[in-house]
Amino acid sequence: MVKDEMTSTARLAAVVMSSCVAALTWGASRSPAQESKAAEAEHPASGEGLVVDYPVFTPVVPPAGYLAAVRNGTRSDDGRPGAKYWQQRVDYRIQARLEPATAVLSGRGTITVRNETPHRRESLVLRLYQNVFRQGTARNRSVALTGGMKLEGLSVDGVELEELPSSRFRRMAGTSQEEHKPGYRVAGTLATIELPEPLEPGALVQIEAEWSFIVSGGGGFRQGHLNHEVFNLAQWYPQVAVFDDVFGQDRSPYLGLGEFYDDYGDFEVSVTVPEGWLVVGTGTLQNPDEVMGAEAARRLASAAASDTVIQVISSADRDSGRATTTADSGELTWRFTASSVRDFAFAASDKYVLHATGAETGHAGERALIQNAYDPVVEHWAEATLYAKHAIEFFSDYVMPYPYPQATTAYGPPQVGGMEYPMITFIARSGPGRSLNSVVSHELSHFWMPMIVGSKEMAYAWMDEGFTTYNNSLSMADYYDTEPQRPGRYEQYLMAARVKFEVPIMEHADYTENLFRRELAAYTKPAMLMHVLRHMLGVEKFDAAYRKYATTWAFKHPMPWDFFAMMEEAAGADLDWFWQAWYYHTATLDQAIDAVSPAPGGIQVTVTNLSDAVLPVELGVELADGSNETIVWPASVWAGTRTVTRDVPVAGRVSRVTIDPGQFYPDTDRSNNEWTPSENWPE
Repeated sequence: MVKDEMTSTARLAAVVMSSCVAALTWGASRSPAQESKAAEAEHPASGEGLVVDYPVFTPVVPPAGYLAAVRNGTRSDDGRPGAKYWQQRVDYRIQARLEPATAVLSGRGTITVRNETPHRRESLVLRLYQNVFRQGTARNRSVALTGGMKLEGLSVDGVELEELPSSRFRRMAGTSQEEHKPGYRVAGTLATIELPEPLEPGALVQIEAEWSFIVSGGGGFRQGHLNHEVFNLAQWYPQVAVFDDVFGQDRSPYLGLGEFYDDYGDFEVSVTVPEGWLVVGTGTLQNPDEVMGAEAARRLASAAASDTVIQVISSADRDSGRATTTADSGELTWRFTASSVRDFAFAASDKYVLHATGAETGHAGERALIQNAYDPVVEHWAEATLYAKHAIEFFSDYVMPYPYPQATTAYGPPQVGGMEYPMITFIARSGPGRSLNSVVSHELSHFWMPMIVGSKEMAYAWMDEGFTTYNNSLSMADYYDTEPQRPGRYEQYLMAARVKFEVPIMEHADYTENLFRRELAAYTKPAMLMHVLRHMLGVEKFDAAYRKYATTWAFKHPMPWDFFAMMEEAAGADLDWFWQAWYYHTATLDQAIDAVSPAPGGIQVTVTNLSDAVLPVELGVELADGSNETIVWPASVWAGTRTVTRDVPVAGRVSRVTIDPGQFYPDTDRSNNEWTPSENWPE
């Protein structure tokens, strides 16, 4: 699907000259009239044929960086990684201490950056997410200020770095190499490190850091604490920003609404908390005997093999003071390891109990540990254990096998909402039953998108939120044995589309200030369009292509144009007409039946497109004897016209004709989608 600039220009001209016949193919050949029109367009006389009224869809042209990646061999035009694909790798070894009474988290650690890129690196960028809570930092939502992250020490390969004014930076105009002094500069949530020596391809560098911050107690983003009793910790350590093959060094500031784009690596993390405090996090707990005690550790070890819920740490354990072991220091250190993950988060509380079970992962003979850490005061939260088990098993079967050893849900403070990280999700208080099940399913679906399939969330939120919302509709339908929610019933989208209250799906998440519009573009509409694609391609073909996309880009960084290309391969057709109207723009659909008249061997139906987007036409024809059938006109029927008339063979008297009887498509006005004959029809 990828086109370079010259090819795109030539293709655009051809599209206009042929009244979009080439741009609107959906596996259908052109009619004689279309062939004639195309021939006239190729050889116009006196300018005739150079102007068309409907529709014109320009080809999708990826940005220059993506086209360059294809030329360089790191991406391919079929949407797969190229033979020369590369990505940066970053490993972390961190020791953290949480002081609940003061809500202070302090940490120190070693960050190993492996330059598995072909580029010589003179600088690195660190993300200091907690600075979104510092006065003067740009953000797109109000927060309770905490002072942000204090860097108390930073060194590279043993060289201590100082925070330097901008004038001391090598890249500033007039600064010579001789005047350069290694150091770093903090700007908002980013810190740029000027390395003592360039990082060559294939080499590695180690960053030593010490830091501390006050955990937000309210008005925070996705993490914080509740009454100093329940802590959900994320964006809590200095993180190396992505350097990729398409956009190079990512310097996108963290403004709050947009989420995250991370590289993969291994983590060794220790978290020190007061005794009596339970900690769950990304990865596998390495010392359960030391922190839980032998009996709880035994129960934990047996849980993955079980299909019933095991109370690893129960309310009785909590009430009797046996929730954890004790130590002379009054503190315990919980040690975790995680491999091939893009982030690390953890939750801690002296209120938590821990329930666990096991789940099939899709790998032969392998199961994952399912953990549920919650405050037993919220009794219905016990249900989340089996909800999580179902979600992991469903997505392992539908998307791709789950590659990690465990999956955890952790009850959290109100400001976390529902937020996902590798192997752990934070969920604020939710109602019982379907309400809790839905949010658990949604958040655990994120373990695939984007925790495994590592998209650039803040720029293309639909690639994780939209896919996850779609996945969630299927998992919930499976759990309750119902039909998945169809896009025609997405009243939220239809309401906004009718009054043009939309932004394009491809718009950057941080640039959409209205939260309703952002959620519409990131969640609802792209999920709806996944259902539309699934219907157009067919369930088996779409599901196979979706699984292929996930397995192909697991632990890598896909871009939108990779997904587009792989879907086009599955469709066997160019879908630029679909991506342009529905992803890059806010076109809407309104198909209407204009007329139905008798015709030899059946009826003749005229359908008009009253809006600016196209999709196939699906006509449901009901006969007086109760039988019915569906006739499909491909999207190519709209090439160069707003009105299509076609003969429909039927055997019997027609009692009703309906556009899209299954409501698979997001038609904004269904009042004009149906025709019934008058009493004396036909005359």
